[in-house]
Amino acid sequence: MNRTCIFCGRSFEPYPTVPDQQYCSRPECQKARRRKWQKEKLATDEAYKANQADCQRAWRQRNPDYWRRYRKIHPAYTEKNRQLQRQRNCLKRQSSGDRSVIAKMDELTKRNNCLSGHYRLVPIDLSGVAKMDELIVKIDVITGGCAMGP
Repeated sequence: MNRTCIFCGRSFEPYPTVPDQQYCSRPECQKARRRKWQKEKLATDEAYKANQADCQRAWRQRNPDYWRRYRKIHPAYTEKNRQLQRQRNCLKRQSSGDRSVIAKMDELTKRNNCLSGHYRLVPIDLSGVAKMDELIVKIDVITGGCAMGP
């Protein structure tokens, strides 16, 4: 009895040992099946999710410069990603009806400790993209009798 693959829509004969088979044996369909299984597993199994996070963390520690090297070797990917991010930022602003900046909360890896003192902060245009933990400022020491202005 043939079935229809829920990924590609082609007809296939299920394996006798897999009575509820929904995907055909084509590699793309099996990849889709595994992807669906993993997504469901991550959503429902906290131990599996934690184990995956630990494995990814360990891989990142062993390969700290992977993405930097990848972007350097693949400039077309980098440019395409920038363009797509600009589109996502615009869509996010449009859907929320808010013209505020898009914030990336986990960017900073080192703390920026400023010395005590009086400073004039001058905002710069970041084209609507802000990183909440990144500090970009122009610092002018204000002395007595100095007029405030840009």
